[in-house]
Amino acid sequence: MKTIFLILTLLFTQLFYSQIKIQEDNLTIEYKNNNKAGQIVGLGNITNVYSKAKNWVQYSVKVRIEMSDNKKRAFDPNKFSLIDPNNRIRLRPIDISNSNYLNQWHLYRLIKDKPNYKSLENRYKPNIKDSYVDFEFEGIKNAIIPINYDAYDKYKISIKEPNKVAHESYFEPRDLKKQNLNLYFFIPVGSETVTLYYGNKKIADIELN
Repeated sequence: MKTIFLILTLLFTQLFYSQIKIQEDNLTIEYKNNNKAGQIVGLGNITNVYSKAKNWVQYSVKVRIEMSDNKKRAFDPNKFSLIDPNNRIRLRPIDISNSNYLNQWHLYRLIKDKPNYKSLENRYKPNIKDSYVDFEFEGIKNAIIPINYDAYDKYKISIKEPNKVAHESYFEPRDLKKQNLNLYFFIPVGSETVTLYYGNKKIADIELN
């Protein structure tokens, strides 16, 4: 009985301390878990971005966001990043979704450079700031992973594969009050531990599953 009590106490303590208050944004973030991500329904963590690269693995990092004032307002997801201390790189999410697989939505991705195709004009909103670039970590390099988008000028012809253009991307803020989010990251093969940050605030040290 004494052993069981000790285990329960340790688990409770871990959950308690994993909820981090972000004072300047008036919210709390709690790290939940991580898993390898999939692209097929039924595999668990579903992302709409994939890669054939053999030297990267995509992970889903689940967090819970709660506004401290219990009011729905704009949440900036671009402050999230992972630091891989082994490779000394900083990674940003390439996709973010809610964790309800029966009614899943993904945050809308924006592109940083003015597009040459009409199909991408709605993704170019230079008035929305990419706050990811506001934070730096000594001795750590930002890894840039562009995303390929379908590119066409007028109409997408289903029988013809559209052109693909790569853009460095970030996310449009979304109004939230309380929400579980899945953050999808490409992480180098062989990495075992990473650290999740929101801005320059450490959220959790993560052992990859």
